[in-house]
Amino acid sequence: MAAPNPTAHLPSEASCPICLEYFRDPVSIHCGHNFCRDCITRSWEWCTGDFCCPQCKETAAERILYPNRELARMLEIARRLSLQAAHRDAAGQEGCKKHREPLSIYCKDDEAFICLICRESRLHRAHVMLPVQDAVQEYKVKALFHRWLEDALQSIRTSLTERQKVLGVFEGLRLFLEEQEHHLLAQLENTERDVEKTQEENVTILTKEISHLDAIIQEMEEKCQQPASNFLQVRRKSIPKRVELPKGWGELQWTSLLIPATLGVTLDPSTAHPQLAVSADGSSVRWEEAQRDAANEEFGTDPFVLGHEGITSGRCCWEVEVTPKGSWAVGVAKESLKRREESGASPEVELWSMGFCEGQFWALSSFERMTLSQIQVPKRVRVTLDYESGQVAFFDADKRALIFIFPSASFKGESIHPWFLVWGEGSQITLCP
Repeated sequence: MAAPNPTAHLPSEASCPICLEYFRDPVSIHCGHNFCRDCITRSWEWCTGDFCCPQCKETAAERILYPNRELARMLEIARRLSLQAAHRDAAGQEGCKKHREPLSIYCKDDEAFICLICRESRLHRAHVMLPVQDAVQEYKVKALFHRWLEDALQSIRTSLTERQKVLGVFEGLRLFLEEQEHHLLAQLENTERDVEKTQEENVTILTKEISHLDAIIQEMEEKCQQPASNFLQVRRKSIPKRVELPKGWGELQWTSLLIPATLGVTLDPSTAHPQLAVSADGSSVRWEEAQRDAANEEFGTDPFVLGHEGITSGRCCWEVEVTPKGSWAVGVAKESLKRREESGASPEVELWSMGFCEGQFWALSSFERMTLSQIQVPKRVRVTLDYESGQVAFFDADKRALIFIFPSASFKGESIHPWFLVWGEGSQITLCP
């Protein structure tokens, strides 16, 4: 009876998945599968990207080959067993060539199958022996254990690879955040420098404007001592001065001059010029070309009307809507101007106003006219008055932007009245509720 072929009990993993032969110089790759070194080398020879396992298709960025010495040792034994079985079958023999006895013993020291007689010889007597079936089973268990060990090692390698990937991601994120931090800090420093530069420029501009306004105020106070002249003949004056407000000044003054109380203003028809038509409820005034003949020298050439309300203290404001046609002006005037209209006398005209005439904005106080540049025609104008500080300011009510301000007028304890002027066809002023 023929002895069983011991290689039939070896696991299927003993063959290379590429060449389907027993492994020659077996190596393990990144996924844990085993291949002949030459087979896997040829498979990856023309690889231009990641290295892919021919069996499970798992990829790796690097080419790594781990020599599998335990598997190579086991396969060497398998090859010897196969050769011995082949020789035995070819010669029709079932035992030892020397003693013609069955090969029932495996010598672990010589890694060879021997017979019982060979075991007792001096050559093998001191060697470790195993029955053939036990030897095959032992190497099968070793092969399975090796496979398990390789799987465990591969799992560890995979975990380490994943850990490296995670660490790489977080390291990249850390570097990105550091770069963003440096970039944002640099931007913040540039912004701070720009803000400081802008503040310095604004302080310089405001200082110059304050000096200029102080000079204008002083000049206006001197002008107040000169004789009165016709209001609408100011265009015959010398070249007017231009006043330019610094950027951001209007919004700043709107905030600082907010008035808690709105004054309810009604127009006084008794003070209206003959060419002005005051509405029955005293809320609007318009120019009447048809009433030109009604004008007389007693009323002068200034087509204005005063408000009923006299102001002697505190802070207040009122708003008006103006038409884009004709000329108009709004402001405040002293009580003496009202008494002049009643008495026909001609004392000094003391008023503080701002208006639009002949395509230009101007500010007028007593006899001083200042042309205002870079001003758009507003639809609504707010007039604010601080009696104690002598401050009169004019705003574009829709844009909340300052148009002009008289910073230190002198009211001398007199009653101050709202003052309105309209001139030209289609010109009208309406008080806002």
